[in-house]
Amino acid sequence: MNHYAITMPQLSDTMTEGVVVTWEKQPGDRVERGDIVATVETDKAIMDVEVFKAGYLAGPLADVGATIAVGAALGYITDTAGDVAIAADEVVAEQAQTEMIPHHAGTPIVMPQLSDTMTEGVVVTWEKQPGDAIKRGDIVATVETDKAIMDVEVFQDGFLSGPIADVGSVVEVGHPMGFIVDDAAKANDTGVTISAEHKVKDTHKVAPHAADRPAHIPMPKAAPAQVVAAGTQPPVARVAGRPASPYARKVAAQLGVNLTGLAGTGPSGVIVAADVARARPSMQEVAHSLPQVDVPGQGRKMTSMEKAVSHAMTASLTLPTFNVTMNINTAALTAAAKAKKVSVTVAIAKACSVAMAKFPRMNWAYQPVDKLVERANHDFGVAVMSNDGGLVVPILHGIEKKPLEALQSDWTGLVERARVRKLAPAEYSNPTFTISNMGMLGVSHFTAIPTPGIAAILAIAANGPQGTPFTITGDHRVLNGADVALYLATLKQIIEAPEGWIQGSGVRGQGTAAETVGTAVAATSAPVSPIPEGNWDFPVVVVGGGPGGEDCARDLADHGIKVMMVNNEPFPGGECLWRGCIPSKAWRAAADVIRNRAHDADMGVDGTNTPKLNWEQVEKHRRWVQTSRGEMALKADRGMKIDVREGYGEFVDAHTLKITPVEGEAYTVSFGAAVIATGAPAFVPPIPGARENLATGGVVTSDTIWNLASPPKKLGIVGGGVIGVEMAQIFRDFGTEVLMLERHDRILAEIEEEIGKVLIASLEKEITVVTSADIKEVAGNPGKMKLRYANAEGIESVFDCDVILMATGKRPDTSRLNLDKVGVELDGAAIKVNARCQTSASNIYAVGDVIGGYMLA
Repeated sequence: MNHYAITMPQLSDTMTEGVVVTWEKQPGDRVERGDIVATVETDKAIMDVEVFKAGYLAGPLADVGATIAVGAALGYITDTAGDVAIAADEVVAEQAQTEMIPHHAGTPIVMPQLSDTMTEGVVVTWEKQPGDAIKRGDIVATVETDKAIMDVEVFQDGFLSGPIADVGSVVEVGHPMGFIVDDAAKANDTGVTISAEHKVKDTHKVAPHAADRPAHIPMPKAAPAQVVAAGTQPPVARVAGRPASPYARKVAAQLGVNLTGLAGTGPSGVIVAADVARARPSMQEVAHSLPQVDVPGQGRKMTSMEKAVSHAMTASLTLPTFNVTMNINTAALTAAAKAKKVSVTVAIAKACSVAMAKFPRMNWAYQPVDKLVERANHDFGVAVMSNDGGLVVPILHGIEKKPLEALQSDWTGLVERARVRKLAPAEYSNPTFTISNMGMLGVSHFTAIPTPGIAAILAIAANGPQGTPFTITGDHRVLNGADVALYLATLKQIIEAPEGWIQGSGVRGQGTAAETVGTAVAATSAPVSPIPEGNWDFPVVVVGGGPGGEDCARDLADHGIKVMMVNNEPFPGGECLWRGCIPSKAWRAAADVIRNRAHDADMGVDGTNTPKLNWEQVEKHRRWVQTSRGEMALKADRGMKIDVREGYGEFVDAHTLKITPVEGEAYTVSFGAAVIATGAPAFVPPIPGARENLATGGVVTSDTIWNLASPPKKLGIVGGGVIGVEMAQIFRDFGTEVLMLERHDRILAEIEEEIGKVLIASLEKEITVVTSADIKEVAGNPGKMKLRYANAEGIESVFDCDVILMATGKRPDTSRLNLDKVGVELDGAAIKVNARCQTSASNIYAVGDVIGGYMLA
């Protein structure tokens, strides 16, 4: 009787084992494909375990709390009702018969998932044989995926043992190819052949050693393969009355599926990933909506590559595309490439990248649902024919910043590995633009088919009387016909006059688009710097010494650029060091010591559960941490030849900055380009009395709370975000009575609702939390403040306290910068920038909190 093993899944690229948290089903329960049967704790989160086969849950089950290696069995599924536990001598297998995988055969070597579309692999070679000693990291086999031939590494020492899947066997992802035992005497040398239907065809001795087979072209060692997620958007929000697993909500965000009205097939009607996948019109459904022809004859199964191409081309049917063709004379480029000793393919790829400096939208992509990904990296896929006739698209990475010589070196190795399909996943995954050249085959004209993830693909045909046809097929959701036409016009000029840019093809500047197509070649024909030429005091000035400004200044100095950094503090560090994460963690460390002592008696340590806070020492330690870090940062900056000035900076004109120091007269410096990194101060909403009491100290913010002379006995906090919650916990541990008011219906509104509810339940044991609060008034004097508010029912109350913390977020303040004098536009309070952090003034950039978004310092 066959059984299916429920194995510990690999839920992240760093996960090697997991801990069983719960069993959601019990032995004997009926399970369906997609059901959640357990939850496990990984190295990053607690995740659901779904099953992919219907049947009945059977033991032995791994105990709750047990640590199980990835790929090892958690439990089993049997097809027989009432079979609640399998016997010790029974076989555990889905694809294979009893003789393939004996119980306790050793640690399985499973078919790895080497791409996000891979569901099965074909065994190509065994590099080790049963009985051979193997070490962690050894290559024991090679397998054919839907895209390439990849190595299979092992992650523990031991001896290779059968039964092993023979060469040519088709093995599903996550299922055993062979085993590792701890003793050579336990190894056996049996082999099995598994068909594409995942059935055992025969059992026999193992195939010849890899050394007896033809050698393969060696492949350079690559970084470990990583599965690339379909998108980085957060999970969709939970829908009332429609419980869904975390993974199902993640998939719904990626596929654009609305969970409202979706029926779940998980336990108690929970929506699982399989339900979401079924709810979206699949590529198969698109294909099946086309006429289906009953073709006579005996069909064979597609190879992995043939299936991958078929699925990708079917997926392309979902793209609204259009074509634009322009004839380009490539003679000059061909001659220049030959003189440069690079291939025409590499030269064309570089030319496409140079043209994209003016038309960056060509490099963008549509992301479900209704989003555009603005990409600055030029990672171009270039189609290559493999030796077995398939199409492979290796990727030239970083074309925008590499010279032709480096690109040619990369391309030579890529082509060699592509022809034998030995590319690493990073070498064929996620291109930003694709080039297909069939000109060498004599094709007079063709259009290439873009696949999801790119906005355009270039098809190059054979040279004719009017030149070489360059045809771009574009995704109309991202590009317009005029965009592509102008891009091709620029590309035509760049290719037909390559002498300037091809000789100096290094790192190109950003934001250097020409005013017209006629001047595009001049603007992009040589490495262009975003720093205007001129006799400046400083090529670049950075206004602000926080994380964004200091890192920017250091990067510039690393590249040999003379840079000045203006900071309104004696030391750099900004929000993080002086008003944010560093001082709060110094207080948090002291609070943790107090909190932890409350449990000492439970562990047999008496007399330590009544610690006393020494505020003066706490503050001395905090200031020491901040000052020592600030001094080290300043020394490092000056050591890197950054000219650090203390003072306030304001613009006089597009190339002049006025600096007002703490002491002394104001002065001006000239600059070529500027970077604004002035952060965002705490925001105080217009609550009656709030701003008036800032001056007296009765009201404090996350910027001024560090001036407290002592911890208050009673503290009112307005705002239940991360700052408010952190301060509430710290001061409660310091012995303060805390009231927290939040105008939303829950605290920490930016995080998962379930997490917020758990935190509220925990916090309410120690502090008072009022949500949906309406703050009416702030009044009083320091030490005798009154906070008047109404709860969700409209009932008013007054909280008497020593001080009130306004933890109501941060908002950029650019009022002192005189941005109107340099034409820098604002988006509300924040500075408006493009994808490269460039403002509306072409030589002025802005980074960090001053441009809005998530403020993480």
